[in-house]
Amino acid sequence: MVYVVHGFNVDRPSGHESLFAFAQRLASRTPDAAYVAVTWPGHSWAGPASYPLEGNDADDSAVELARFIDRVHPAGTELSFVTHSLGARVVLGAVRRLAPGRYPLTEVCTMAAAVDDFSVSIPSAYRAEVERAGRVAVLASERDAVLRLAYPLGDFLQSFLFFWKDVPGLALGYHGPRAAPNRPIPANVRHTQIPRAVGAGHGDYLFSGTPNARQARAAAFAAAVVARDAAPEY
Repeated sequence: MVYVVHGFNVDRPSGHESLFAFAQRLASRTPDAAYVAVTWPGHSWAGPASYPLEGNDADDSAVELARFIDRVHPAGTELSFVTHSLGARVVLGAVRRLAPGRYPLTEVCTMAAAVDDFSVSIPSAYRAEVERAGRVAVLASERDAVLRLAYPLGDFLQSFLFFWKDVPGLALGYHGPRAAPNRPIPANVRHTQIPRAVGAGHGDYLFSGTPNARQARAAAFAAAVVARDAAPEY
């Protein structure tokens, strides 16, 4: 069972359209897999300006996703996830709420993940969830202006608004995972950095209609992860 989750600032009709198109592309490579598209309320009338408030929506959506999985899947069902942007927070938060060992977690593919670069390494973030997976594949791009410019600002504003203790850093989906002090990156994390010459931006992953060349390469990468290829390529 493969769950595909969109990111921030995607309304429901757009989410349905893009996730369906993306899942169809993945299914052409993995015809035996069943796909579930997950839309969640990561948008508002304020558009990108609402980002500092969307972390709470992502966390609430994680709770509901975990409840859904527990309700519909019998124990032992193998789960994989493909995420874009803030969808990584939804998925990792859902994994946190699933009973360890109840569902084998095989593959987690994060594309342009809008979570902190050190979050895969430290126990107070997502290290335990990451280590439960067979593999966590991180696809990142330093040509992603949203993660380079807007993510650090949004991270700071979230800390200010909700009195969180902030640790400065960039996004996982910008330059990949970062080790924390005395905490190496887990061995099951595979980082693939998109070459700067390719120029992949934040919108060059999910798509509706005909994908551009970068979107097609992202879909091929995700399909290879879901298919458990040993060395998925972008």
